[in-house]
Amino acid sequence: MCAEVCPRQYTGTYDVRNRLDNLEEYYYAKSNIEGQSGGVVTKFLQNLLDDGEIDGAVVIGANHWKPVSVIVTSSDGLFNLNNNTDTSKSKYAISSLQAIREAGEMGLEKIAVVGLPCQVAGLRNIQYHPFMSKHGAERGKNGKPVKLPKIEYILGLFCTEKFEYSELINKVHNLNIPIDDVVKCDVKGKNFIVSTEEEDYPISLNEINASPGCLMCRDFDSELADISFGDKGSPDGYSTIIIRSQKGRIIEKYFDLNQEVKIDEIEFMRNFKIKRFEKEVERRKNEGEKNSYYYIWRHAGLGAASNNQAYLRFRTTIGGYYDPEILRQVIEIAEKYNAKIKLTSREEVEIQEIDYEDVEDIISEFKDSNVLINGTEGPLFRSIMACPGLSHCNLGLIDTNELAADIEESYAEKPANYKFKMGITGCPNRCLAVTTTDFGINGIKTPETNENCNGCGRCSDVCKVDAIDIRGETSITNYGICVSCGKCIKACPNKGKNIKYEGYSLFIGGKGGRETIIGHEIRVKTKDEIYKTFDAVFETYNDLSIKPQKERLAHTIKRVGELDFFNKVEELKKSKSKN
Repeated sequence: MCAEVCPRQYTGTYDVRNRLDNLEEYYYAKSNIEGQSGGVVTKFLQNLLDDGEIDGAVVIGANHWKPVSVIVTSSDGLFNLNNNTDTSKSKYAISSLQAIREAGEMGLEKIAVVGLPCQVAGLRNIQYHPFMSKHGAERGKNGKPVKLPKIEYILGLFCTEKFEYSELINKVHNLNIPIDDVVKCDVKGKNFIVSTEEEDYPISLNEINASPGCLMCRDFDSELADISFGDKGSPDGYSTIIIRSQKGRIIEKYFDLNQEVKIDEIEFMRNFKIKRFEKEVERRKNEGEKNSYYYIWRHAGLGAASNNQAYLRFRTTIGGYYDPEILRQVIEIAEKYNAKIKLTSREEVEIQEIDYEDVEDIISEFKDSNVLINGTEGPLFRSIMACPGLSHCNLGLIDTNELAADIEESYAEKPANYKFKMGITGCPNRCLAVTTTDFGINGIKTPETNENCNGCGRCSDVCKVDAIDIRGETSITNYGICVSCGKCIKACPNKGKNIKYEGYSLFIGGKGGRETIIGHEIRVKTKDEIYKTFDAVFETYNDLSIKPQKERLAHTIKRVGELDFFNKVEELKKSKSKN
């Protein structure tokens, strides 16, 4: 259960970094308060609280230097905690963020969270994968699901490693220093510095074991935060500030920012962590120890196979058309790493049987290619399956590729309560299973006989469902049987067929797999109506669905009731049209 809900274990979906602004602007500054590296983080939180930008901040306090997750709701709370220390000092033991839950129980609406790179990564995954957990909501003290506040700002810290609290305490005791006399801890070069009011006591980092998980971490400067803070790259007594999102620019309001940051010092630490990570992976492999491959969450499209290997899935191209050069590249890389290639039922290409040690090398091989290494796995909008359509098939009534490309641009990898599949076919032949997918589309063209008909019977000859009878010198269409394929209109040699209705059939809430459910059919005339209907259906599903990764759209419609579900869809379409 822990693995199923862990936000750093979750793989196979999109890369969170693609959802962020991806800014990387370097500055340094200091505040007018005393604190680690210029006290900028503490002063920034103080400003946010005073200006009402947040209702509270989750920070790390300490009880005899043991980290404690706390929520503060005022400027004074940043300095006046009950454990004789404040939040402005760095703690080097492992900590949690459990105060986020406490903030929700207090009724706070929006907060800032200060976290380490690993915690920042977890928070971002939770934000962008809201339907990640397969289990019911955590219950609070009142027995109701826990209500978490909105995390308005994620503030990340630079971090090389953390240590077990018990080991740090033993080191301090060996120095014959009462723990309550310690006023500051810091890392300088190769030493861990324990400071009292009178003296600094260096301890070689070689004498302290870092947490095993830290050896597998490659993120030095909290790359997924809104703002990152540390002391590398800036003068003594100052904080380095890396603005990473548009939201993070609010810090410019409160500080005079200097730009001469020594970025090479930060790059050095980034490379140090990457090299240490690679060394640890190799050591564990050689010594037969378990390797924790949680880090592959960073790569969309990767998944863990049952044979203790990984697979890499590529998102289906529009219409399932693959450039030969791309396929050649996939084949060459699969051969290079002794892997296999699989074509999935949804027109996707997979590289199977990848050794975990080769994952990162294979990802780098595709870095500069046009192959779409995306999720297509987990609770999200999956690859669109589309038939050749009008541009490649004589039976096609609509341009399936253009329609798929438009929807793909807005919805690719978008989170959903469970997998959400779409199929598009150019005609009612439905070569793809559009009636048994969450949202299916096919083109339609319904005939109507006109005065040019002379009863030649050509329309009846081409009709595959026997929906046309010839009576005298005219043809009669049985609309109870007609599937609106439009073949008779095209085949008539005398232009004896008009178009009675032209547009699209939409099938909503279909499902295959363990049970087959035919979607509810509605007809629309324009692509704009398709987009509006799809937007409303997708939003309504995520709003009304329960049981993440268990309840498909078909089940939501059945549980809520067809009338209530589609009434809400129509209400949503109307409200959006007004806006």
